[in-house]
Amino acid sequence: MSNITPGHVRAFQAIRSQLYDNITLASVTINGEPGVAIVMVEHAGEDKIGVMPLFVALTENMVIEFPGDRESSGGGGGGPKNPREEFATNKAATAPSPRMTP
Repeated sequence: MSNITPGHVRAFQAIRSQLYDNITLASVTINGEPGVAIVMVEHAGEDKIGVMPLFVALTENMVIEFPGDRESSGGGGGGPKNPREEFATNKAATAPSPRMTP
């Protein structure tokens, strides 16, 4: 079972695409708590902009469950502890596998 909708997939693709230059981080309030969201900003008419939240960072009081996973321990801040280290880890994890030549 998956809660991922086609809309979530499109939002994820937009975030990863270099074709969109209107996606940014925004400081937001989520249920009265400070938070951060990745949003798409578009012109919505004269002197108006439309803001579509694509994803929000978890706040301390949110509870998230991944099916089949155990609860994690420790606090969280919603981001990597060392951004440079996290970038290197993610880059290595998403790098294409080397091709084997016969």
